[in-house]
Amino acid sequence: MKKESSKEEVLKNDKLSFFQKYKWAFIPMFFAIALYFNTLNHGFVLDDNIIFQSKSITSGFKELPTLLTEKTLPEAENIKPYRPVTSLSFAFDYQFFKNDNDQKMASNLHKMNVLYYGLALFFTFILVLKLFKNKITALAISLLFAAHPIHTEVIANIKSRDEILAYLFGTIMLILYIKFKELHLKKYLYYSLAFYFLAILSKESAILLLAILPAIDYFLNSEKGFKMAYFSNLKWFIFPAILYLVLQRIIIGINLMPKMSEIDNMLVGIPNFSENLATRIYIVGLYLYKMLVPHPLFYDYSLNYISKKTFASFEVWISLVAITSLVYLIFKGIIQKNKTAFGLFFMFITFALTCNLFIAIGATFAERFAFTPSLGFVIALVFLLYALIDKFKMKQVYLLLFIVPILSLYSFKTIARNANWKDNETLFTHDYLQSSKSLKIQNNYGVILYYKAKASTDSIERKKLFLKSIEVLDKVTNTYDTYIEAYIQKGVSYLEIKNCEKALINFEKAKSIAVYNPVVEANLGIGYINCGKPQEAVTIFSKLLNYDKSKESYYLKHIGVAHFNIKNLDSAEYYFSRLKNDYPNDAEVDGYIKLVSDYKNGANSSPTQSTATTQNVDATQNAQFDAAYKLFMNGDKNGAEKALLEFIKSNPSHAMAQAVLGLIADEQQNFPKAIRYYKKSIAINPNDYRIHYNLGNSYLKNKNDAEAIKQFEKCIAIEPKYINSYKSLELYYKSVNNAQKQNYYAQKIKELEGK
Repeated sequence: MKKESSKEEVLKNDKLSFFQKYKWAFIPMFFAIALYFNTLNHGFVLDDNIIFQSKSITSGFKELPTLLTEKTLPEAENIKPYRPVTSLSFAFDYQFFKNDNDQKMASNLHKMNVLYYGLALFFTFILVLKLFKNKITALAISLLFAAHPIHTEVIANIKSRDEILAYLFGTIMLILYIKFKELHLKKYLYYSLAFYFLAILSKESAILLLAILPAIDYFLNSEKGFKMAYFSNLKWFIFPAILYLVLQRIIIGINLMPKMSEIDNMLVGIPNFSENLATRIYIVGLYLYKMLVPHPLFYDYSLNYISKKTFASFEVWISLVAITSLVYLIFKGIIQKNKTAFGLFFMFITFALTCNLFIAIGATFAERFAFTPSLGFVIALVFLLYALIDKFKMKQVYLLLFIVPILSLYSFKTIARNANWKDNETLFTHDYLQSSKSLKIQNNYGVILYYKAKASTDSIERKKLFLKSIEVLDKVTNTYDTYIEAYIQKGVSYLEIKNCEKALINFEKAKSIAVYNPVVEANLGIGYINCGKPQEAVTIFSKLLNYDKSKESYYLKHIGVAHFNIKNLDSAEYYFSRLKNDYPNDAEVDGYIKLVSDYKNGANSSPTQSTATTQNVDATQNAQFDAAYKLFMNGDKNGAEKALLEFIKSNPSHAMAQAVLGLIADEQQNFPKAIRYYKKSIAINPNDYRIHYNLGNSYLKNKNDAEAIKQFEKCIAIEPKYINSYKSLELYYKSVNNAQKQNYYAQKIKELEGK
C-alpha cells in the first residue's frame, strides 16, 4: 500500500503544470547564469581554439554523420577521445554562430556554455528533490553546487563543455531512473538508458554513473538490509556502456590510454612504486582539499606544482587519514542509510577514473575532474550541517545560518575567478603571479611576454620584454631540460633580438629531444633562414613538404624564401609558382614572385612599380626599401612594417612599399587597413594587376563582395591570362550558388590551363 500511495502521489504531481512542478528549479538555474554572466564576452582561452581543428565540426550541418564515426576534440596533443555528442554541439554552434571575428564567435560559445550550465542546475534541483523529498534541501544543495568555484574552469573554458553535457545528461538519466522506480513504467527506463548513452557520448567518464543506481535503489528503499535485487536493473545499463566501449575501440583503436609525458602527468616520471603510490594518495587528498577550500585555483597543476612524494611526507599521511576516514564513513553510513554517506559515495564513484589513484590519466590534476564529484561533496556537506543542527536541537531553517556564508564566499570567489579567464594574457599572467611553480604556467607566461614584446612599438621596451621572456623560459629548461616548447619559444625570442647563435642552439636542442616533430623542424628552418643558413633551411622544409601535407602552403613559401636567399632564383620561382597555383588566396605570394622577377631582370635592383616612379627613387632610397623588404621576406613583419612606415614618410609614392604594408595588414587580419594601403598602391600604379587581385581578396575577407568582384574583374582586364582571378571568381560564385557564372569562370580556367 505504501508503494501504491507513493505512485499515486507521483501521478498526481504529474498533472500539475510545468511551472507548478518546477518553479523552484528556476532559482538555481538563474542563479547559475548570473554567477557566470561575466564570462559572456570572454574570448578563446587556453586550448579553446582546438575545437575548430576538425573539418567535420567546421562544416556545420554538412558533416554531422561523420562526427559519429571519428575522434575529435583533442584532450591533449597525443589523444583525441571519442566524444561525438560534444562534437555535435560545437558543430551546431559553428552553423549558427560562425563569425570571422574570433571575439564574437567566442562570446557566443561562452553563452552556450552558461546556458547548458543553467539547464544542468535546473535538473540538479529536480534530481535532489526526487532523492530527498525536501525542497529546502534541494535548494540548498543545488545553490551550493551552482556556486562552487571549482567549476570555473569547466564553465569559463569553452572546450570543457564535455563535462557540462556529460553531467547534464547524467542528471536527467538519474531523474528518469528514479521516476521509473516510482511508477514502474518501462518507458522511463528506456528514456533513462537513452540519456545515459548521451552522457557517455559526451564524455567517457560518465560511464561510472551506472554504479550510482544500486545506491539510489538502496537509499530510496525504506526496508532494512541490502538486497541483490538492487542490482537487478544494472543489466540494462551495461548494454549502452558496452556499446560505447565497442565504438570507442573501433574508432580510436586498441590503445585507449594516451601516450603521456612527464609534462602531461608527472606520475609517469616516478618509477618507484612506493613513491608513485604516495604521490597518488597526495593527489586524492588535494582534490578533497580543493573541494572543501577552493583557493587558490589554477588552470594547470602539472609538473613542478605537484612534486614527488614519499611516505615520509606529512601531506601524504594527512591525505591517507582523510581518505581512510571518508571510506569508513561511507561504509558505516551505508549500513545506517546515512544521506551524508550517499553524497560521499557519489563523490568517490564519479572521480574514481580521474583522480589518478587507480589509473594514470592524461593530466596530474585538474579542477574540471572535480566538477561532477562536487555534487556528492555538496550533498554530504549539507547533510553534515543538518546533523550539526539536530545535535544542537535547532530548527531546520537554521540551515541558512550555515549555508548563506558559505554560498556568499563561493559566489564571490567564482565571480572573481571568472574574470581571470577573460583571455590568455589575463589568465596566464594572473596564475603565474599567484604561483609560478607549474612549468606549464611558467612556459605560458614566457609566451605572453613574447607577444607583449611583439606588440610594443618602443624598441627598448620590446627588448626588455624579449629578455624577460627568455629569463622565465630559462627557469623552465633549467628545471626540466627536455621541455621542447620552452626551447622553441626561447629560440624565437632570441631571433627577435638578433642573437642567432643562441636562437639556433635552442632550436637544435628542441630537435635533439623531439621525435620528428613538424613544429620543431619548421622553427629550426625559420631560424636557419634568419641566421644566414638558407641551404639547411631548404633541406628541412623540403623534408617537411613530403612529411606533412596539412601545411603545404607554409612549407612551399619557406622553401621559396630559402632558395631566394641563396640566389637559386629558378628554384625560388618554381616554389612560389606552385604556391600561387595551389593556394591563390595567399596574401604574400605575388610579392615574392615579383621580387624574384625583379632580381632576375636586374641583379640587386629593388622591385619596381613603373618607369616614372622608379626614376624618382635614388640609390639610398632603394637600399632603404630593400632592407625593409628583406625583413618582410625573413618573417619579421613588425620590423618590416616599422621600416616601411618610416620609408614612406619621405617616399609616399612608392607603390610597392604601400603594397607590402597592405600584405602585412592583411596577414594581421586588419582588412580595412590592408584595403587602404592597396588602394594607395593602385593610385600610384593602377596597372599592377596583382595588387588589384590582393585588394579583391581583402575586400572578400572584409565582407564587401561587390568591391571584391570589381577588383578581380579589373585584374582580368589588365592581365587576361592571370588565372588566380578566375579561380577566385569561380569560388565566389560557387559560394553564392550562381551556377551560370561559376561554370563560366570554370570554363575560362580550363582554357587557360589548356594553354
